[in-house]
Amino acid sequence: MAMNRSIEGFRELGDHDLAKKQAAIQAEFQRRHPGMDDISLKGKISRAVGVQNQETIRFPLSPETQKLVEHMRRDGYAVYETIGRTPASLKLDGMRYWFLNDKLADITAPPALLAFRKDPSEFFLPGSRNIAHDEQVKLLSEEQRKVDKKYPSAGLVVREGKLPEWTEVALKHLKATGVRIFGRDYGYNYTWTDTYENEKPGAGRARFGYWRETLGAVVHLWNPDFVNPVLGLASLVEISRK
Repeated sequence: MAMNRSIEGFRELGDHDLAKKQAAIQAEFQRRHPGMDDISLKGKISRAVGVQNQETIRFPLSPETQKLVEHMRRDGYAVYETIGRTPASLKLDGMRYWFLNDKLADITAPPALLAFRKDPSEFFLPGSRNIAHDEQVKLLSEEQRKVDKKYPSAGLVVREGKLPEWTEVALKHLKATGVRIFGRDYGYNYTWTDTYENEKPGAGRARFGYWRETLGAVVHLWNPDFVNPVLGLASLVEISRK
């Protein structure tokens, strides 16, 4: 029933208030029009909460893509599908932040099927700590070469992750495995993201990490020229939906 699917979508989004309101509308509809089917909801959930209508972006993976995903998981990748959740919206699903910069709380990213190396020793690009970001991104081409060699013709894209992608896959991974990426097993380190405060020269770049067990993770802006041993570059692998 279309209206029920919308309620579930609101709950997945973490907007339990809207889910309750939608459930109340459904109950009133059934009271006024007993025996009638529910009315399908058209359109999209508001972009303000960072999610498109899940019925337009969630569909079964093709057998070819599913086989690739299973192959990558056997090879040590974690694979998750993001739906465009904002960092702030994840709080309702249990995500904790020690610090969440207000300028980054409500940004979103397009839905994507993403993978990352889950072994802490392989999570960050080798040699990416304690060097400038401009030098870090040069390491992506070598990782792309390795991925292309291992999965030829798969069309995988190795890239820097967007901040909302990292927060969403981090929570998904915690719920699936109980492990916090950027947590204790990962040295409480940070990764740069490709998310900037604005388009002006010298604008702050978003970083994510230092995920403490009780306090939560840190989402903040730093000077893009900042160099530190705890600040590396973790890459994401985008998998094309075929």
